[in-house]
Amino acid sequence: MKNPWLSAWLSTANQMTSTSRALMSAEIQRQQGAMIEAWNDAVIEFWTRIWFPWLPTDRKRRK
Repeated sequence: MKNPWLSAWLSTANQMTSTSRALMSAEIQRQQGAMIEAWNDAVIEFWTRIWFPWLPTDRKRRK
């Protein structure tokens, strides 16, 4: 005979694990997106300074 308490405990544990995994995956995706955007900005600024040194570099950037 199956243990109903163990079954209930395992169901709850699986639900909590699934929720935490989903939250972690969402946070990882947010951080990866921010990292890629920052990297792209750095690359564009680097090559802009190399190819167009006469452009002003102290201006505020639009976001």
